[in-house]
Amino acid sequence: MLIPNRVESPHVCPRCKVVLPPGEVTCYSCGFQLAQKLPKRAPRPDQSSLSPGTGKDKSRKQSQGIFYYFISISLVIFLFAFLFLRAAGISLSMLFPFLTSAHSTSVYSVPAETPIFSDGFFSDEYGWNLQNSPGTYDVAVDHGKMTMEINQHKLLWELIPGERTYSDFILTVNAELSRGDQNDGYGVYIRGAANLASDLATYYRFELYGDGSYAIFKGILDPNGHTTSTTIVDYTLNASIQPHGKLNHLMIIARGATLSFIVNGQLLKAVSDRSYSNGSVALFASNLLQSEPGAAQVQFSQFAIYPVHA
Repeated sequence: MLIPNRVESPHVCPRCKVVLPPGEVTCYSCGFQLAQKLPKRAPRPDQSSLSPGTGKDKSRKQSQGIFYYFISISLVIFLFAFLFLRAAGISLSMLFPFLTSAHSTSVYSVPAETPIFSDGFFSDEYGWNLQNSPGTYDVAVDHGKMTMEINQHKLLWELIPGERTYSDFILTVNAELSRGDQNDGYGVYIRGAANLASDLATYYRFELYGDGSYAIFKGILDPNGHTTSTTIVDYTLNASIQPHGKLNHLMIIARGATLSFIVNGQLLKAVSDRSYSNGSVALFASNLLQSEPGAAQVQFSQFAIYPVHA
């Protein structure tokens, strides 16, 4: 079937009303030019219909990928650094002491009540053992201090005179490694007991060192009745401990099986052990095998033992 050709209707000049030939848009009489119809344009797509891979959106996704990559790398580095420091026995308080000082408060203070035993070391009124061995050890009490000096890589203790024993108590004393190597030590024995071989055959021993570290030991008897020292807390650096040449305030709270060890108002460690419930108390100084040649000298002052209440 043939479809007839579409016949375009003639244009009429709007100015002079002359009929123009088919397809003509310019009036040959007056020169007026008729407007032409433009072809229909495709509608502009909305911004929301753009494909996700275009321009700005693609750049944003690349930035997010880089950000997540660096976050992942940082977390991995932090984890390895944490594990390394922990394996090396280094804490954040050692690297950044201001963190401890800023957030810690001294909650352990000297009791206000009357002590059950105290000595200001202005004279030897209690009868401490002041025997000396020139070149090996020396003990003196005067001018508000007990000075203990030990050489030849040995340990020297001074039991509280009068065979006094204590069960539960709060002990306080000031102590300073006034001369010696940073490996030299000093501290307190508590709940000690004697046998035929030693005045301190069993015990708990709290020891500080010149490098600002501490350790806690326990004396036990082997099958042959000889004293063996075991470690409860291994050598640990702590920012609360002043190094050699500076004064430290020591406090021990013994309440039943719980023993709390405090320096300069800060709790270092609380341990629980039911092996020994009471015993003697002694001050000591130690010249360790790792120390450089020369005597270790320790000065104790303001020694007191207070009752502890449940």
